[in-house]
Amino acid sequence: MGMESRAGVRVKMDANVMVGIDMAMKENVRILREPKKAEILDVSVIGIGLLAPIYFPKGAILIINVDASVFKMEKPAKIIGEVRYCQPAKEGRYRLGIQFAEIDKPLLAKITEYVEHNKDKAA
Repeated sequence: MGMESRAGVRVKMDANVMVGIDMAMKENVRILREPKKAEILDVSVIGIGLLAPIYFPKGAILIINVDASVFKMEKPAKIIGEVRYCQPAKEGRYRLGIQFAEIDKPLLAKITEYVEHNKDKAA
């Protein structure tokens, strides 16, 4: 049995978020005008895995808007993350690995709680 090589345990999840390019990058990346819906595949305390309808280049800085209902929060939250990889997936979509750069503290607390309570769903 191999040791876990990731910095954080990832657990499976089924929810949606809105994802868009950071305004500072819009000059360099002209692929997205409006935020698009993406499906959360897994989450850890250091990053999130998404299934998106469009390609995002490695290194792109994304703004991920998380609805309050996703983690049972009082209000919506925002994550700023860096695309670590983007691979073709099923049905013309793309599998993204995103490392958190900035995250609201209440959201990080909810993610930590979610990961702890769902370790049996490790991805």
